[in-house]
Amino acid sequence: MGKIYSGMAGEAIRFFVADTTSIAKKAKAIHKTSEVSTIALAKTLTAASILGRTLKNKQDYLTLKITGNLQIKSILATAGPDGNVKGYISDADAELPFQKDSSRIGKAIGLGGQISLIRDFGLKEPYIGMSHMISGEIDDDIAFYYKNSEQQPTWMKMICDLQGDQVTLSAGIFVQTLPNVSPQEKEIFLKSKDKLGNWTEKLKKGQSVENLVTEIFEGLQTRFTGEQSVEFICDCSKERTSRALLTVGKDELEDILKMDGQAEIKCQFCKSAYMFNEDDLKALIGLVDEKNHH
Repeated sequence: MGKIYSGMAGEAIRFFVADTTSIAKKAKAIHKTSEVSTIALAKTLTAASILGRTLKNKQDYLTLKITGNLQIKSILATAGPDGNVKGYISDADAELPFQKDSSRIGKAIGLGGQISLIRDFGLKEPYIGMSHMISGEIDDDIAFYYKNSEQQPTWMKMICDLQGDQVTLSAGIFVQTLPNVSPQEKEIFLKSKDKLGNWTEKLKKGQSVENLVTEIFEGLQTRFTGEQSVEFICDCSKERTSRALLTVGKDELEDILKMDGQAEIKCQFCKSAYMFNEDDLKALIGLVDEKNHH
């Protein structure tokens, strides 16, 4: 099980530190991803999980979508305020064989892509924010989105480390200044970005989160305000899948019934398969008819 620690440095810098190793391992096992795709998916899941923790209400929901224009075309992850997350990648087998630094995923996603942050607060329409990708590395792009689209200075750094075919570490840190930031806090916030460069190496060597945070925000008192267990959890079910199947329409359902007599629908997030037999399909067609008559 993963963990997200939340806290404050001084009075106006908030931070979230996440260990998402178990989430990355589960995602890799479900989606059978190559090294590059594993890192890209893990970073997206880590980011969504952290950003989910910034939501205020139980019913709030967040979707992070990465749209690339090279090998990786799309990555999507959704999370709630508890930080539990699910996600998928369109291209599970992306490869960059001649790349020296395998942790760099920008050359698989591309610079012409887009990052979308969709926050559903239970209102009629969700809040949708979009930004062009400036690096393809996801963490830099999220920081750029917040700074430019929401005028909120932000740093983010994520890592996913593999040894052979196994995920050994997946983690992330997210730092933001609040509106009442003092000149001293602002200066330490700016300096903290440079310290994030070797943050991942220290994490790999087993340095504690408390020590890392103290070092990053040296000169300010740091305090932890929360600790949340997080997992890769999919809430799919046959009932939810049937609702999705209804959207194809009566004609398509009748064609499936006539041609195959059954349908197997796989959840794109967790790959669970749901079988709809002849009776199930007839019942769905009946529901469409009933809806059309109302």
